[in-house]
Amino acid sequence: MRRRLPELYSRLSQQGWGIPFTMAALLAYWALLFLWGKVCFLVFHAADWQSEPFSHVFQALIQGWKVDLSMMSYFMVLQLLLLVAVVYSGREFWWRRFQNITLLFSFLVIFIQVVELPLYTEWNHKLTFKALWFFRNPGEVFHTASWAQLFGIAGATVVFFAVAWWVQRRFLPRPGGKNRLAATLSLLVILPLLFIGARGGLSPIPIQVSEAWYSSNPSLNAAATNSAFHLISNVLQNLEAVEPYRFMSPDEALKKKNILYPKVKNEGLSVLNNARPNIVLVVLEGWSADVVEGLGGYPGTAPRMSRLIREGISFDSCYASGNLSDQGIGAVFSAFPAQPRTSIVTLPSKYPALPCLTHSLKNAGYSSSFLFGGQLMYGNIRSYIYQNKFDRVEEEKDFPSSVYRGRLGVHDGDVYARQLQLMREAQQPYFGALFTQSTHGPYDVPSKTKVGWGGKMEDYLSGLHYADSCLGAFIDRAKQLPGYENTLFVFISDHHHDTPRGYSYFAPEYRRIPFVLFGEAIKPEYRGLQLHRISSQLDLAATLLSQLRLKADDFSWSRDALNPQTPESAFYTFDEGMGIITPGGQVVWWVRDGRREFERSRPGVKVDSLLELGKACLQKVTEDFEAY
Repeated sequence: MRRRLPELYSRLSQQGWGIPFTMAALLAYWALLFLWGKVCFLVFHAADWQSEPFSHVFQALIQGWKVDLSMMSYFMVLQLLLLVAVVYSGREFWWRRFQNITLLFSFLVIFIQVVELPLYTEWNHKLTFKALWFFRNPGEVFHTASWAQLFGIAGATVVFFAVAWWVQRRFLPRPGGKNRLAATLSLLVILPLLFIGARGGLSPIPIQVSEAWYSSNPSLNAAATNSAFHLISNVLQNLEAVEPYRFMSPDEALKKKNILYPKVKNEGLSVLNNARPNIVLVVLEGWSADVVEGLGGYPGTAPRMSRLIREGISFDSCYASGNLSDQGIGAVFSAFPAQPRTSIVTLPSKYPALPCLTHSLKNAGYSSSFLFGGQLMYGNIRSYIYQNKFDRVEEEKDFPSSVYRGRLGVHDGDVYARQLQLMREAQQPYFGALFTQSTHGPYDVPSKTKVGWGGKMEDYLSGLHYADSCLGAFIDRAKQLPGYENTLFVFISDHHHDTPRGYSYFAPEYRRIPFVLFGEAIKPEYRGLQLHRISSQLDLAATLLSQLRLKADDFSWSRDALNPQTPESAFYTFDEGMGIITPGGQVVWWVRDGRREFERSRPGVKVDSLLELGKACLQKVTEDFEAY
């Protein structure tokens, strides 16, 4: 058998059918090279995972296989084209080009894997765009690194590259013959497979770095993540990232920003029965305030949420910071404003500097969980959640196969049911975060009931009708659980959504979202309170921590919305600009051309002064983003 296989390959290759064999060898070559990098990382940083079970550590070698496959596929698209040229022309020239490209890719992968070994120790994150930025001054890099590091990096790179060169020359066979039909058929069959592999499969969501994250141990996540894919993704995201907006001096920008976000010393309303309730935070996918009657929305819409509003505490002038789920997650859990053209949640290298609710709550003795019916790799949310050390993380893949799934995953009814189970099992005090998804297209919810109005928004409104009924059933069942009387439910949307009212995408009204506190943990005298003060999605962190008598100093963009001394405002961004909303007025501004729109101001308030506050906030957001 051992003789027959080489003979079969040789015969087929000479007839021009060797491309699939070479591509299979390439697949194995890249897989081994990426695996070797992960093994080296685990060995180099063994001190970081010694207390972890072996099975958990071993998972780092296989968890990121889809990300590895995506990186391989990108490499192999060019390699396939060169192999087709080899067989199509029969010329040695193209085979040498193939070998050179393979060696170049190999060197880059090895160099990235080796360089990040010592850098991870210093920076606690993998190689990023910022690291490449330092190479603008190679002399400085040379002088700041120790001789041991320099010789170690150089020596390991040379040795590993020499091994890779030998493996390539020894085990990557050259397809022979000159057969244009075979070359064309190979291209037509293999190229679509590579495109699927590069995208990470047929999922609606393309592959993200967070696909490899699985542990609350950052070093294991770093080991599981393909180094080349991580670096390339980070570079591309930074090239499209926040521009370094400069409208005034940094000191002046900080001074103006502090007008809206001062440190208020006096305490606000104390609305809870005790300072350590269980907390269930429900992040509502794409709920606009316009679709909740209790917030001034359409009559009859979201009746269960409207009932919670009548029995809880609500903010009818709360605004979203951004327009995407990953931006909303960063705003809710880290109180960091959305940035134009990017999201800090997509950049794992910035996580260590970000505050997060879980850190504050864990220090106060809370256990925690995060539950989502879809795929957390969207926007790298999975890596953000694991980085912030939720005790338990579950998503679509963790639900039984018998559970109904739409195109985007498990719908709200089953997700709420799972949340109830987690609440029963949780060690108290408990912080449970749940992210819904039934109000996201394509709205293929289990319920077939249509609302019968809304025009092009009917599918969204029908999905919301289903989601609202699931929310109501969840609360009804939660009332039967032990500890319900000491549980605070928090409902807030990740971002806005179109409604039949047809607001402009950039208008302040378009950004208004639900923000509701509910439960018997609230003192009776405050149930039914609706606050008409302007607030932001960012204010959830400080508001919640204030009720728990915990410090919120790390959340510099968050304010206690229950404190009457807190300035009222909301700041939001979009791809080319920002909006600012205050009791004195509002203005939306496009950075590119300086255009102003939706200008409103009360007598005695100048729109220009509002615009300067908005510019200061935009500048400070980008400065903070760069600093992280």
